[in-house]
Amino acid sequence: MPGQISQITPNLFIHHGGCNVGILRAGARALLLECDDGAVQHELPALGITHIDWILCTHHHRDSAASLTQLAGPHTQIGVPAAERQWFEEVERFWYDPQMRWHLYNTHPHNLMLADSVPVHRAFAEGDQLHFGDAHITALETPGHTDGSLTYLVEVDGQRVAFCGDAIYAEGQLWDVYSLQKGNETITDYHGFLGDYPRLLAGLGKVLAARPNALVPTHGVIMHNPARAVDLLHQRLDQCYDRYAAISALRYYFPAMFAAYAGRPGHMPIRQGIAVPDFLRHVGTSWIVIAENGEALVMDCGSPQVIEALHAWQTSGEITRLPPAG
Repeated sequence: MPGQISQITPNLFIHHGGCNVGILRAGARALLLECDDGAVQHELPALGITHIDWILCTHHHRDSAASLTQLAGPHTQIGVPAAERQWFEEVERFWYDPQMRWHLYNTHPHNLMLADSVPVHRAFAEGDQLHFGDAHITALETPGHTDGSLTYLVEVDGQRVAFCGDAIYAEGQLWDVYSLQKGNETITDYHGFLGDYPRLLAGLGKVLAARPNALVPTHGVIMHNPARAVDLLHQRLDQCYDRYAAISALRYYFPAMFAAYAGRPGHMPIRQGIAVPDFLRHVGTSWIVIAENGEALVMDCGSPQVIEALHAWQTSGEITRLPPAG
């Protein structure tokens, strides 16, 4: 189904379909920024474009890169973030690795890996540049939505436009807050609510320092006042994290994570704990109930430390039997 086309400059267009696809024109040739589901190809002839020379991807998610093989001709070059190159040209390593199927506590949560690998002709890192026709493109590393996300700063026809991936959706809005789940103090992403939002904002600050005339997200609307859009997002993310910190039980377990929030008005106080009865044992994040007859019930058996403790209690006679796992 045809999508809507917006013209940003005489030679820069945006196709609004499954995602926003930048179309940079140089005569009959095009450079695409993102590629959605391939619908953009039906709009190119009306723009006088007969060949796609380049396709640049801001990050490795399938919703913005699914049609790479469909759109890329024999002479099309594909450019991707250097930090995510393997998730384009060796994605089978993800799908065939058993470690990527269970207990994924240390990965940004998403289900958008590419289905098949694609050839990569160039990997872009911070400051890398590309000339296409009269346009000048600079890559900026803007991680957060993914660990290797890039922004492509396109200078053409006297304008500077930032294609910023999913770092922002609209003024003060995100496409996906869950991708910011990232552990810092706790090591694992399981306890990392909004853990990557400082890095996301730092990347957007870098984009603003380049003074773009507009932000074009992969999903969302074109923003012609970048500073206002990012400032509002900063305010809302700060407020969201403050509300999370106000009630989070992690303040008890990881006080260093929330040192800056200590004593803030409106934050729920941490009540004084009470001693648990002797039949309850606490190991790590696991609880063990030991009955009078020596049988034990284990809840959240999540580490070797728990197994070692159970064996020690069996050796000492405190535990006589562990029921089958249910």
